[in-house]
Amino acid sequence: MEVLKLSRFKLQLQALVTEVRQLREREHFATEKLTLSNQEEFERKQSELQAELALSNELRQKLGRKVSYLENGNAMLENKQKELKGTIASLLQARESFVKVYEDSTCEMRRSIQARDRKLAILSEKINAHLSQFDTIEKEAFSVKLVLDYVQHLVSEKEGIGM
Repeated sequence: MEVLKLSRFKLQLQALVTEVRQLREREHFATEKLTLSNQEEFERKQSELQAELALSNELRQKLGRKVSYLENGNAMLENKQKELKGTIASLLQARESFVKVYEDSTCEMRRSIQARDRKLAILSEKINAHLSQFDTIEKEAFSVKLVLDYVQHLVSEKEGIGM
């Protein structure tokens, strides 16, 4: 009986050992499957993250180029602004110089015109005075001619009577 119990126990033990082996094999298979699944998931996520990183790097480079382009454009605009300020300042200075010269010139012209007007007025007065004198001389010459004609007429008459 004891042998029977022992054999039954041995059988039960063998069944348990077989069951434990099967469970270990299942566990090992499940672990491998899970490891493979996890590795595939990891590789898939790694690929996704690498693609995302590559896209992010590309965008960063594009933004860097845009920033560089904008900085260069800004520097050019600042240089142009400085040039334009210099040009405007020189134009304003030239304008002021021109206005000063123009004002001086117009003032000088105005004085010259006024002096010429005064000379013309004096000359006009002198011409009028001379014309008046010529009129007076002409009247006197006419009077003298009349007197001469009269005297000549008288002399002719006296000569005509005395002859």
